Amino acid sequence: MTGQKSSADGVVWNFEGMYSSLEDPNIKKDLDLADEMAGEFEKKYRDIIGPNITPQQAADSLKELEGISRQLRKTLYYAHLQFAKNTTAHETGALKQMAEERYTKIKSKLVFYDLAWCDLDDGVAERIINSPEVTRFRHYIEVIRMQKPHKLSESEEKLWDALELTSRVAFVRLFDQNMGRMVVNVKIGAETKDMSLDAALMLLREPDRETRKAAHAAVTEALKNDMHLLTYIFNTLVQHHATADEFRHFPHPMRQRNLDNEVDDDTVQSLLDCVDKNIGLVARYYRLKARMTGISDLKDYDRYAPLAEESDSCTYSEAKKMVLEAYDSFSPRSSEIAAKFFENNWIDAELKQGKEGGAFSASTTSEHHPYILLNFTDNLSDAMTLAHEMGHGIHQYLAMKQGDLLMNTSLVTAETASVFGEMILFTKLLESEQDPKKRLGRLCCKIEDTFATVFRQVMMNRFETRLHETRRSQGELSADDFHKIWLEENQWMFGDSVEMTEEYSTWWSYVLHFVHYPFYTYAYSFGELMVLALFEQYQKIGEPFVDKYLDMLASGGSDYPRNLMKQMGMDITDPEFWQGGMDLIERMISQAEEDAKTQGL
Repeated sequence: MTGQKSSADGVVWNFEGMYSSLEDPNIKKDLDLADEMAGEFEKKYRDIIGPNITPQQAADSLKELEGISRQLRKTLYYAHLQFAKNTTAHETGALKQMAEERYTKIKSKLVFYDLAWCDLDDGVAERIINSPEVTRFRHYIEVIRMQKPHKLSESEEKLWDALELTSRVAFVRLFDQNMGRMVVNVKIGAETKDMSLDAALMLLREPDRETRKAAHAAVTEALKNDMHLLTYIFNTLVQHHATADEFRHFPHPMRQRNLDNEVDDDTVQSLLDCVDKNIGLVARYYRLKARMTGISDLKDYDRYAPLAEESDSCTYSEAKKMVLEAYDSFSPRSSEIAAKFFENNWIDAELKQGKEGGAFSASTTSEHHPYILLNFTDNLSDAMTLAHEMGHGIHQYLAMKQGDLLMNTSLVTAETASVFGEMILFTKLLESEQDPKKRLGRLCCKIEDTFATVFRQVMMNRFETRLHETRRSQGELSADDFHKIWLEENQWMFGDSVEMTEEYSTWWSYVLHFVHYPFYTYAYSFGELMVLALFEQYQKIGEPFVDKYLDMLASGGSDYPRNLMKQMGMDITDPEFWQGGMDLIERMISQAEEDAKTQGL
């Protein structure tokens, strides 16, 4: 495909230590072994997890469960990673489907376990949880028991899991395959280039407005071509969510996600209220940007227009150097871990048609390592994305010692290390830039990225909430219904500072998070505001902060987010906590206003 080359060509994953190929016979052997282990586990513990269970029996069961989880995760993650590399190939799709089907059948033998823990009287459960033998797994059991009001019977849980593969999971795969096949035809002057969606979106950061407009029109056209299918996929998944909420007795569409994130509704609402209270900061900045760029009629495709006349290009090797130096300036230990990702090919960064869009870092098992996926387009913003995903990777690597049941943290704390990594790189780039105009440009880029993480993610949460509520009250929605809600929520964010074009109304349809992870997006805002507070603390106390921070990351998912942040001296349940992050954003805008004034802009 033309228009797809980048300096990251050939930067692909090495799956050594997992499997040699899609046809590796060890894949089936490992699944067969996991199946056998699960069967033996069910026979051994079905009648033991009850009122008379001893702490040692509980500890033994949890260790065995951890071993089964590790065995299953290896094959499942391999299949998912191969599919992410190529969502359009039958072979990768078939492997993913096979792994998920086997996973579901094997997990059905373990359904009894969580239900048994939920059925225990509080007194019995507390006795076991507080015993020395179970100390390491305490939080795991606590989280299981939080789901007690929402559990179905064992037969219902098994049926639900089995039907997921031909309902929600099937539509997620259909979305991925459709987006993987999408080709964006961008016409710039007399030349037309065929691009992936990610490559076309990156053109919105080009200095030339006509290029941005061309990319904007091309993305809109590509999305419109599939709008009928995308609208149906979204309608189906939103209704599936409603059905799950009804049967599991969740009081509102976001409750399941809050529970999974281990945060209470009030804390999340405090975050959302704080963002709403400070939304005027966005319009304030973009009025400044209109003056700085000389574009009096800023439109949605101008949001990321750079102040410089040339785009801020960056090769993959340059991004690698920047990221390693930035992490080394913070902690040599973190830089050593980051280096492993480059040296051992734990990163897949090349542009390739059919590859999953965006970026992620995926943990695998406690005996392996994480993998990072990027779509590197030779822009400085890609270096920031690399720093972001490397933060995830370092977090996941450090947390491997917690074991397979507790290594993965909740989403709200998962975004902490990634956003912190971005801040480390941004600060280093800003400090090294001597040109006042370029310094202002870097500061503005950071403000815009912060808006995208704090305000835009809450905007998407608002869109998603309205979408689910409207679908439940009005039935199946038309594409125009989606468009209307999307434009209204974007206008809430930008006020009268940026015009939301009619073409932009379709752009809800490519957001992967709505499909894969309902109500995920507020976790980005959660993480960004926490990081602003953490980074301010780091700048004040320096070296003593580093070890505390790395220890917190190494805790993985072994405690509640509120307790992990307490280790850092912060109270996320205090509504005023969020305002502290907003105050720092306001100071960044004030600095940009002052710098622009000094430069006569």
